[in-house]
Amino acid sequence: MSLLVACGSGDGNSASAGDTVTGGSGGATSGTSDGASGGLGGGSDGGGAGEGGSGGDTDPGATSGASAGGAGGAGEGGAGDCESGPEALEGSVYQGDLLIASDADVLAARAYSTISGTISVSPGFAGTLDLPSLLEVGGIQAEGGAEPATARIKAIRMPNLVRVRGTLWIYLAFELLEADFRKLETVDERFWIHRNTELATLRLDALRTVGEDVQITGNLKLPACTLERIEANLKAAGNTDISISGGLQETGCECTLVCGQGLCL
Repeated sequence: MSLLVACGSGDGNSASAGDTVTGGSGGATSGTSDGASGGLGGGSDGGGAGEGGSGGDTDPGATSGASAGGAGGAGEGGAGDCESGPEALEGSVYQGDLLIASDADVLAARAYSTISGTISVSPGFAGTLDLPSLLEVGGIQAEGGAEPATARIKAIRMPNLVRVRGTLWIYLAFELLEADFRKLETVDERFWIHRNTELATLRLDALRTVGEDVQITGNLKLPACTLERIEANLKAAGNTDISISGGLQETGCECTLVCGQGLCL
């Protein structure tokens, strides 16, 4: 890789933790929580060589933020080129599995920083699963079923998730455009992202350890360069049961490391 763009860091206010919640079979809306919400702020510093540059904007959902350009070192790009992502708010622990079938379920799930069980996305859910405060989860499952035949979810954003203690499984989500797991380091069991034909953005910048097999195949719109970087990171960390293939084949460019992900530049 010929270039590493330094990313700025967000800065925000966090809310206090809520009580542990025990879940039943009803999903996210069936539990009660004291998980608090608070404002998110983000600022970013950075600049070009020898001069200050403007910082990037805060992510959507941030209620306050400021950006300031600072002096960059030689050869460094301004931090405005990278998205640091929202800061995680301190949240509650949810004991049990969660079913995401509506926007209300997503809103309820945002109160938790840890979910002991599996987050399962209903095939009919056609929104965005945005959980910026989630740090650890037992498992993630989003896949098409008999009715409808494919999952309708549009985006999965878990930018602060670090560990999946079970399996991460995304399959037959033909309307999925984006999956952001930029800080995910470890998946204890299987890692499977297969046949999501519209998936064009996959952030796995920090993924290094998968306990069982890795399958990232049949995602026809993922840039091949992105897949190459993910595979290289996993192999360098000693993972051997890896099947990564497909994606858009780009020509006339160099696979460059930008904000932790491989891009064709």
